[in-house]
Amino acid sequence: MNMKNIIFSLLILPFYVHAVDSNPYEFSNSEQEQRYQQLINELRCVVCLNQSVADSNAELAQDVRDLVRNKINEGQNDKQITAFMVERYGEFVLYDPPFNNKTYLLWIGPLFLILVAIISLLYFIRKHVRTTITKPDLTKEEQDKLKQALGE
Repeated sequence: MNMKNIIFSLLILPFYVHAVDSNPYEFSNSEQEQRYQQLINELRCVVCLNQSVADSNAELAQDVRDLVRNKINEGQNDKQITAFMVERYGEFVLYDPPFNNKTYLLWIGPLFLILVAIISLLYFIRKHVRTTITKPDLTKEEQDKLKQALGE
């Protein structure tokens, strides 16, 4: 890879790419527009895995954006829309899944791993301290002379 390609990559990578909504629609008020934006950012594209519906260019993501827009226009609230999406695509569609029997490992797993890491770190620090402590080889007289020579 030559220098020109590296510089080009560094200039292009920082730009965040957003999906283009192929069916733009003007909502009747700004509250509906804000709800729409919030919902499509909270829903995960099930095709693209770790992209939100707002960021995905997949056809399914466009269908979900249209669906959310239609549900808002029908007067459904955010919970109803989210419940419909979970019923249709499963809890994977949510970036922030609820705490229940299916998702408890997602919530408790990281805490458990951090706890194991802290305990392991403390164990290895204590072991290191025990193995590196050296007993002084000097007699009491020699220690006193050394302290005197060092001016303590």
